[in-house]
Amino acid sequence: MKLNSKLTLTLLTALAVSGCVKPEGDFCDIAKPIRFEREVAVVVVREDRQAAEVIDSQNRYGERVCGW
Repeated sequence: MKLNSKLTLTLLTALAVSGCVKPEGDFCDIAKPIRFEREVAVVVVREDRQAAEVIDSQNRYGERVCGW
């Protein structure tokens, strides 16, 4: 299996599992920034643009609303 396939599978699994949880509190209480090592981030951006945009969107929202 290629690296990008493994990475995509991991990201989709994490998103699916996190969608099943019903935590209490608002976004700032629950969410955390998604950070990668530089090498992994380059692969995510290059191989799965949609996942990179979702991650970037969450991180920007958290910066703006939660002060991350």
